[in-house]
Amino acid sequence: MRWLALLLIAACTGSPEPPPPTPDGAPATGPVAGDTLVVALPFDPGNLNPLVAPYAMSGYFIDLTQPGLVLRAVTDAGLEYEPALAESWTWSEAGDALTYTLREGLTWNDNTPLTTADVAFTYALIADPAVASNWHDDSNYIDAIEIVDDRTVTFRFTGPGNPLLLQGYTIRGILPQHLLADADRATLRGHPYSRAPASSGPWQVSSWSAEEKLVLTPNPGSGVSERPPWLERIVARVIPEYATRLIELENGGIDYLLTVEVPDVPKLKRDHPRLALRVQPADGMWYAGWNTRDPVFSDPRVREAMTLAINPQQIIDDHYTVEGTAYARPCVGTIAPTLGDWFASDLKPLAPDPAAARARLAEAGWADADADGVLDRDGQPLTVSMMIQSGTPRVKKVAITLQAQLKAVGVDLQIRTLEPNLFSQRAREHDFQAILWAFGNNPKVDPYIQWHSKGQYNWMQLSDPEIDRLAEALKAATTLEEAQANAREIQRLVYAHHAATFLLWEDSISAIDGRFQDVETDTFNALRHAERWWVPAGQQKY
Repeated sequence: MRWLALLLIAACTGSPEPPPPTPDGAPATGPVAGDTLVVALPFDPGNLNPLVAPYAMSGYFIDLTQPGLVLRAVTDAGLEYEPALAESWTWSEAGDALTYTLREGLTWNDNTPLTTADVAFTYALIADPAVASNWHDDSNYIDAIEIVDDRTVTFRFTGPGNPLLLQGYTIRGILPQHLLADADRATLRGHPYSRAPASSGPWQVSSWSAEEKLVLTPNPGSGVSERPPWLERIVARVIPEYATRLIELENGGIDYLLTVEVPDVPKLKRDHPRLALRVQPADGMWYAGWNTRDPVFSDPRVREAMTLAINPQQIIDDHYTVEGTAYARPCVGTIAPTLGDWFASDLKPLAPDPAAARARLAEAGWADADADGVLDRDGQPLTVSMMIQSGTPRVKKVAITLQAQLKAVGVDLQIRTLEPNLFSQRAREHDFQAILWAFGNNPKVDPYIQWHSKGQYNWMQLSDPEIDRLAEALKAATTLEEAQANAREIQRLVYAHHAATFLLWEDSISAIDGRFQDVETDTFNALRHAERWWVPAGQQKY
């Protein structure tokens, strides 16, 4: 159970004070207060309730305003947990219990003390099916939560297991019991709190105009960091169209563009040297998913034919390569190749083979009986409806490339563009035939949520008893080697089913005005530790 020990960070999360003057009296360089960060969002964050927030982007702001006991961090060593509301933690000798000690003097921004009662309350909400929390399944692994005193709380798990995953069940943002104890749990997602949350973190919500602007200001009473943030404000503007976001960045109307499209990289480098481009390798994995309960895709031969017909390298060359640099690489599954022995390096993707794809489809009874270029069976054409999300131009371009590749083997791919909320709803309800979407790079490797037959994000409804067994064994593994071996075998089995045609791992490219110093980002948060970001006095803009 001690294989996680090297991943734990004991460092404090606070910002350093400015350095003292030099001996000759000249001011030393270092963080100073002032200025505003203006960041562009493609859509409204929806709500900031940590238990029911709709998007990963919502989590950026939740970590800043309502952190959990610990925060996730990604380093060269992999996934780590660092102190947040908790200052320290210890495992039981048996590896089935985790005890946290909260920082001393924690309060909400209305000056109400934050205690372990809030922690227990939050996890009671997660466990309540009426809440329909995103993290409800986590409660299946927590047997009890014991309050030792106002600052000490113990999570007792259903048994020993993979400590990386077990601790991951304890990281959710903490909610204030004094404000939500009487709330209707069945409608918590729409509670006013979700748009005007209390704050225990270094930032607090100052104002929020739906579909327009979210403003954060420092929370001076936060006990999570040693001092208030250096910046005076974070202004998150909702700008749905990418082209408009890009123009605003170039003209100085925004400071931070979270996603830069690959074709725009040379122009930004050439024309806007004030901008700092940041590249996060293998940040997200794109796939074409086939609903295995659909009458067409219930046949594994048809799913394999889709994989044989699609050429991911062409997608990389056409949409992710500029001036000889590729910002993507081929893919075989949902575990990133950057994660060392978690990744099945011996698993190679099928080579594109349109002739073999046609042969598989013929075996499944599809033939072009009327010579119109589209295969048919029993008088029905092989027309596939693929759902994509609006707001990102590259998604539509990739879908059009897939459309052309599948047309070459007689498949009529119809593209349906949905706005984000409806897209998410349809995906959760498995209300689609095919889907083009992504899984993020999650260093907390847990294939259960994606590929177990009961997995929350098993949108393609893949069901394989051996995958289920291995996913459960990975959760229960008490050694690193056992967990990694299970992860690699899951990748091989999932790939063989072709419930998804894995396309590529893409790098994430962002652009931020170079005046901002000590900027941190990782795969979990593009605003990581924004309380530490600062701007030199001579470069401040607002």
